[in-house]
Amino acid sequence: MAIKAHLDQQPTANPAEGNQRGTARRALWLETSGFFAGAGPDGLEANVTIHNISADGLLLETALMLAEGEQLALDLPEAGAVIAAVVWRSETLYGCAFAAPLSAAALAAAQLQGFAPGVPTRPQASAFAGGPLPGGGAPSEGLGSRLNRLRREAGLTLADVASALGVSKPTVWAWEKGKARPLPERLDAIAAALGVAPEVLAAAPASREIEGVIADCRARIAEACGTTPEAVRIMIEL
Repeated sequence: MAIKAHLDQQPTANPAEGNQRGTARRALWLETSGFFAGAGPDGLEANVTIHNISADGLLLETALMLAEGEQLALDLPEAGAVIAAVVWRSETLYGCAFAAPLSAAALAAAQLQGFAPGVPTRPQASAFAGGPLPGGGAPSEGLGSRLNRLRREAGLTLADVASALGVSKPTVWAWEKGKARPLPERLDAIAAALGVAPEVLAAAPASREIEGVIADCRARIAEACGTTPEAVRIMIEL
């Protein structure tokens, strides 16, 4: 899942709380929130990628410099205005914690916003269909799981890979856990660090992952609304 968003360049004080530095917040507009119209003259340019949203917080990537403890104000479907505070940083990755946990319905609705135009929603033909992936992985193995498996098979630690690539251990950990994705141009260097051919890291079909997220969201919405998953209908606009 990846959600494009726009983060204000400078924090703005909340008038209701005074002008203390600690109450200043940056507004974070999600692409489909109704406030962020997309890149171009009629909208705001995306400067943030949200890689993961959970009930407790979110993982985002941005070139903007955020301070630990800084507050972000965002509008989420089913939840309304939500405050998240930066709790850790690794290069351009920031971990943020919500002031209050999201409900199951709000989390499911937020996760559905990760399906942006261009993401396939039907099974796609693949050279790996019906057989194992190069390097011994299963067809449904995600990139993060593959990186973790290949690193362990090579007898390398997170620190070893991080040192070889010139990144931090939390960055490699985030890749393996699927909380962030390495830039495409970095894949060759990652393959070299792991001692495998670049094609071993070739992208696997994303359809199964997408179908899994939809099924999970349907179950969460059904639980929150007191009905069955079969009664929930999800529409994704592309």
